[in-house]
Formats: sequence, structure tokens, C-alpha cells
Amino acid sequence: MKGIIKKNATTLTQELNWLSKVIDTSIKLFFGEKTEFESIYDVQPPDITHDESFYAEVIKRDQITIPERIVLLLSIAPHVKPEMLDVFLIKNKILDKYFTEFGGIKDAKYDGFIPTGETAAFILAMNNLESRFDLFNLFCDDHYFNKRNILHIIKPRGYEPYLSGALVLSLEYLSYLTVGVSKFTAVHSDN
Repeated sequence: MKGIIKKNATTLTQELNWLSKVIDTSIKLFFGEKTEFESIYDVQPPDITHDESFYAEVIKRDQITIPERIVLLLSIAPHVKPEMLDVFLIKNKILDKYFTEFGGIKDAKYDGFIPTGETAAFILAMNNLESRFDLFNLFCDDHYFNKRNILHIIKPRGYEPYLSGALVLSLEYLSYLTVGVSKFTAVHSDN
């Protein structure tokens, strides 16, 4: 078991470092700051061709695209490296509120940032409506994220925008991607 944990930790460290660069690039592009990349798609993901971690096996098995990989990592990050999402907690000084564009949930019971579909849309689509519309496909019932119980978006209350729902990694996949076996169980509470 120690071996798979080490493989998973090594791989997720590399992947989350890549996601951090993607997020940094998207924020710099949003604010018109200098960046070495013209697009988040110029930030090369780690090569997992010979990687034997469970994460890499999932990526290869499902032939996960770059947008899907980013969404998957966004759902993992709060569990294993929550501080990397703190960048989304900056406020719009003009309006004295958080940036709507970043999405996310700032819960009274949890001090960190919980990414939402809107967070994924900010990173992947910016102001491109076609890309934003395409993102909806990742959360459909027939997408393998849902079919394989990997992750889903919490369906918001009736009046809230669909992408305002939190990105939730299943406990089964959280377990596989960290310790290598399905062993997490939890009782969720809405309190």
C-alpha cells in the first residue's frame, strides 16, 4: 500500500503544480498582466505516459482531455492542497466583493475556497461563450464523470445559476486517488 500512496502523491504533486500554473496564467490573462503564455493551453501538463499511479491510469483509461483534467484537479485540490485555491479569495477593490467571475463557495464552516462550475468556466472559457457552453457537457448525466461516479456538480437551488454548484469529487475516487483503494466513507450533513 505504501508504494501506491507514494506513486499517487508524486503524480498529484506534479499535476497540482501544473494546475497552479494554469490558474496563475488564467488570472494573469484576466487582469492583463504579463505572462509567458498566451493561453492556459500553452501550459504543458505533466507527461503521464509511463506513470503507474491510479490518477494516471484514470487519465489514460478515459482519455481525459485537458479541460476534463483541469476540472478533475479542481475537485481534488480542496482535499489535498486547499491553499492553492486561495488566489480566488481576492476581492474586487472597486466593488468591495469577491470576483463573480471566479465562482467558488466561501462557506462559514470552511475557511478555504470550494471550486464550482463557475471556477472551471473562468479558467477554461474566460469570456468565450462557446467554450463555456461546452463545459456544460462535463456535468451531464451521460458524461463518464457521472457514469463512473468520479465527480459531479452540486445541483444549485432553483434560482441559482447551474455552474454555481460546487465541484464534488466522490469519496470513492478521493480514496483511489490518494491511498489507492476505496476505503473512505462519510455521512454528509447539510447542517
